[in-house]
Amino acid sequence: MKKAVLIINPSSGDEKAMEYKDKFVTKAKEYFDEVIVKETEKENDATKFASEAADDKCEAVFAFGGDGTVNEVIAGISEKEYIPKLGIIPGGTVNLMSRLVGVDQNPEKAIDELDFERTEKVDIGKCNDKFFGYIFSIGSVPEAIHNVETEEKTKFGPLAYFVNSMKSVVNDNEFEIEIETDNGDFKGSASHVIVLLTNWLGDKKIFSRNKDGYANILILKDSSILSKFSLLPDFLKGELTQNDKIEFMRAKKIHISSPEDIDTDIDGDEGDKLPVDIEIFEQRVEVYSQNS
Repeated sequence: MKKAVLIINPSSGDEKAMEYKDKFVTKAKEYFDEVIVKETEKENDATKFASEAADDKCEAVFAFGGDGTVNEVIAGISEKEYIPKLGIIPGGTVNLMSRLVGVDQNPEKAIDELDFERTEKVDIGKCNDKFFGYIFSIGSVPEAIHNVETEEKTKFGPLAYFVNSMKSVVNDNEFEIEIETDNGDFKGSASHVIVLLTNWLGDKKIFSRNKDGYANILILKDSSILSKFSLLPDFLKGELTQNDKIEFMRAKKIHISSPEDIDTDIDGDEGDKLPVDIEIFEQRVEVYSQNS
């Protein structure tokens, strides 16, 4: 018997998530024999529900919420012996993971377009005890992301993150950082560190290789605004790693430390302060995808 679990954050989708619940269940029952709905109430509920679904050998777990909810679900299944397929109905502000697998950002359209026969396997990252599906970063941009108020996110959506990020870049500072990996090390000053699990940064392809179990590590060494603007042409050409202001590395295991008290960001949510250990799990989770 094919069984699926929908884990839904009632406050997601501009607090309209519950309006889509019945639509999803109707759609899912075209393929699954049983669809169970679990509503989150507090942090880590999604991890608990996803873990139970894996233990119960459910064929699929669907996360309806933002990146935080999706990463909680990933945490619940990624280290299991049996891993259900993952489906995502975007209900957050940015919805990084769902964008990577081509899911429409309108929840209603995302449900309509669900194809239960189309999947792709994706790499998963683990930073200390937190899982992520797209990006780990350090610098003023993640700090700016954390400082976006809920009202701003609701009113302006992803634009709120962009505006705050641009404000922070102008007054950026450098910090001392040490990065030790299974494929090389870096020690020195930097203004940003980005660890990507994909070959896309935003909507721009910047690497040729993707989903091979290696993280793409970008270290911006200079904090000056002129240096940042000098990156733009190479970014637009997809040649960012060739810019001399960027240190580029690829690795599966990464240890990042600093003598300074530095915040981190995981898929738009606040991560642990340094030091951190990051491990990449190659094509660990099979995700329902709309990518061609």
